[in-house]
Amino acid sequence: MTGTHALRWEALGENAAEFPSGSHTRRRDIVLAAGQFALLAAALAAAALWTSASDWEPWRLFASLLALALVGQFLSVRTGTVQIGPAFIATALAMALLGPAPAAVIAVAAVLAWSLKARTPAPLAFNNVVALTVYPVVGALVFKAAGDPGGAAAAELSTAAIVFVVYLATNFLNFVLIVGYLCARDRASLVDAARRLYLPLFPWEVATGALTAGTVLAYQEAGLIAVAMLAVMLISYRYLLGSVVDVQRQRDELRLQVDELEALHHGVIRVMVETLGMRDRMTARHSAAVARYAKATAAAAGLSSREQELVHTAGLVHDVGKFTFPDHTLTSTQLTEEDWELIRSHPQRGADIVGRVHGYADVAEIVLCHHERIDGRGYPRNLAGDEIPLLSRLLSVTDCFDVMTARDSYRSPMPFEDAISELRRVAGTQLDARFVEIFVGVVKGAGVDFQHADDEDLEAELRRQAPRGSAVRSARP
Repeated sequence: MTGTHALRWEALGENAAEFPSGSHTRRRDIVLAAGQFALLAAALAAAALWTSASDWEPWRLFASLLALALVGQFLSVRTGTVQIGPAFIATALAMALLGPAPAAVIAVAAVLAWSLKARTPAPLAFNNVVALTVYPVVGALVFKAAGDPGGAAAAELSTAAIVFVVYLATNFLNFVLIVGYLCARDRASLVDAARRLYLPLFPWEVATGALTAGTVLAYQEAGLIAVAMLAVMLISYRYLLGSVVDVQRQRDELRLQVDELEALHHGVIRVMVETLGMRDRMTARHSAAVARYAKATAAAAGLSSREQELVHTAGLVHDVGKFTFPDHTLTSTQLTEEDWELIRSHPQRGADIVGRVHGYADVAEIVLCHHERIDGRGYPRNLAGDEIPLLSRLLSVTDCFDVMTARDSYRSPMPFEDAISELRRVAGTQLDARFVEIFVGVVKGAGVDFQHADDEDLEAELRRQAPRGSAVRSARP
């Protein structure tokens, strides 16, 4: 029979800096060390009590598995502070085909050889020895308790099933002993570690468990030839496992880089809006209100969360082009035709500014088109109907409403019901009728605060802006 352990986990560490100092840490280390000594003593006692001379026979099998474990140990793969290698399969075969003491000797010999090469710190090396003594003894004792069902077909299936189950169980026991020690030492979550380290490799554990079970059955028929065939498979296994770990590592590194880049983009947009707010609080407050309205309307329209974040960001920056204007164009009510011509350029100027932020091309497009009209008489490109980007049409509705109703607008604020009537009057000519009705339903409903409060509105909306890159990805109508 055989038993198993698909992956062997070993704790690593290059220097003593990994071990923090302090009285609480020292007490914790003492408790952990006492627990390790107790586990080791129990495993050694069990191995001595339930191992007989016949468990070391045939000696050629023991020697072959020991050599396989030593070679396999140096085919291991590192992930974080844990070493994962195929040498455990040799230990699993020893648990099933030999006995507790031989299995423990094979496992410990392999990990000590690696620890010397890798210069593993003493506390971690000792933890490896404890774990790689305990789990082989436990697994071998389970196999002894199960007995040898013989060579009949039904018995072979029973043997394979027992090997497979014990393989997975001892594999997980080894993980708990190794990673559990690290988590206890560092006060980390073992559940989180299992989710991050163990679960991604579990399919490989299952595959290796099946391989181990098959090798046990093959050994009963072919002898050491089965072990030789296993050695060839392990070499292939190592490279497959290495590829999986490398992909995982590259994915984590890429995710970190993407998060950092998106945080930078978020910061650029925030600085852009806050700078505008320092110069013109009216425009900044207006931008905050429009962003809030736009996101709520997009949600009511059933648009995706990506589109909701996209139009929210566009609402925050839709008037950033006004930052380039002379002061009098922002505050005066007596504007010349030249001033109005300049004001009508703010969508293009804003789109140019926002478009310089890598990844914000879609936001820039919304900004560029938020003053286009359904009838084609808008600016700057005289687009009409569905030629206007979907989110630009939505933003236009919320922009018009706030301009009409805000107390700090350049015109006298319009009563709420009058503003609704005006939106409906220009629906189909200036504004998209669908979004007008959706917006009216939103502002008349409960749960969204649409009051024009104070400067704190801007800060609140900036905090609501998605910190990740959902707002910079494409959202097409």
